[in-house]
Amino acid sequence: MADDPMTQDKGSQTDYSEAKLNALSEAVRAVAAEFTLDRILKRLAEIAARMIGARYAAFGVPDSMQGLAEFTVYGMTEEEIALIEHPPEGRGLLGVLLNSEHPIRLPRLQDHPKSVGFPKNHPYMTRFLGVPIVSKGQILGSFYLCDRIDGQPFSEDDERMISLLAAHAAIAIENAKLSEQLRRLAVLEERDRISMELHDGIIQSIYAIGIKLELIRMNAPEQAEQIAAVNRDLNRVIEDLRRYIRDLRVGVEMSMSLREQMNDLARRFREVCSARLVMDISNITNLNEDRLHALLQITRESLSNIVRHAEATEVYVDLHETPTHVTLVISDDGKGFDPKTTPPGIGLRNIRQRVRQLEGIAEIESRPGRGCTITVMLPNPSTHS
Repeated sequence: MADDPMTQDKGSQTDYSEAKLNALSEAVRAVAAEFTLDRILKRLAEIAARMIGARYAAFGVPDSMQGLAEFTVYGMTEEEIALIEHPPEGRGLLGVLLNSEHPIRLPRLQDHPKSVGFPKNHPYMTRFLGVPIVSKGQILGSFYLCDRIDGQPFSEDDERMISLLAAHAAIAIENAKLSEQLRRLAVLEERDRISMELHDGIIQSIYAIGIKLELIRMNAPEQAEQIAAVNRDLNRVIEDLRRYIRDLRVGVEMSMSLREQMNDLARRFREVCSARLVMDISNITNLNEDRLHALLQITRESLSNIVRHAEATEVYVDLHETPTHVTLVISDDGKGFDPKTTPPGIGLRNIRQRVRQLEGIAEIESRPGRGCTITVMLPNPSTHS
């Protein structure tokens, strides 16, 4: 007796659903194993594509200006991505999804009234599935999937599976952000703990030693001069410790001020330039007033040059610290220039001068048509002799 076709169809649907649920389970475990936000975003884009058999997938993160702060792609090589005229800007259909809590599924994305087409050298895509990632009423990002490998439109089942993944993605993203905040807070709290230990512990112990020496001096007048000299040395140690404690606390305040002022520079840049600006600012522990001022002024000069000369569509600012240096990298994909034949303007001369005054290193790399990258390395006071 032949098998009932309807029974066969139900069985295949069950197997298909189980396969997708197994894929979702594997996805949750894979994402949970990642710790940094950028690695989580890359994994999520890849997992979403494989889960429903999409040829292309991307993960977008909104910025504070209703555009895209991050856009991670799966399904294209780095070389293919580099050939695209400009990266997504969060307009059109992508922008609609960044401001919506509801999925969008289209058999032909070009038919959507907000579709604005593709930039030059972008692969042609037709089928579209977009699913927002929402946590506590806030949109953390969106999945964008295009063109199933089998050529079929995205189904309700596809939408349901990606929506389930989005729920887990929201948790993973929130956890990654919380971990970063905790790491930052741990640095600040550790500096406060050290300063308290120095003030309430070591300094008080040194005071006690000084008092004992004074008592000895009173009972040993023949050693008065030597004991007084030792006491003066102890007082100098106490002053050095107090200065170190003050610098610790000032460093915490300056690190917070640096982040706030860098964000303000980013806001002002976006007001006058349409280029997509991405900032990655780490917690900087070795800061004083000179270094804070230099980093802000160098960033301001660089962004100003980009606005006036670069004609860029992408700008990246990365500020991080190693045990020996604070490194600031500012790059753009603008028209660039030839440093050998183009004399440096006032802005670049100012940057070099500021870095030289702090005994750091400034490197400016540029080629016509290939943008510009400015790298500044300032030695940490604790390692610089």
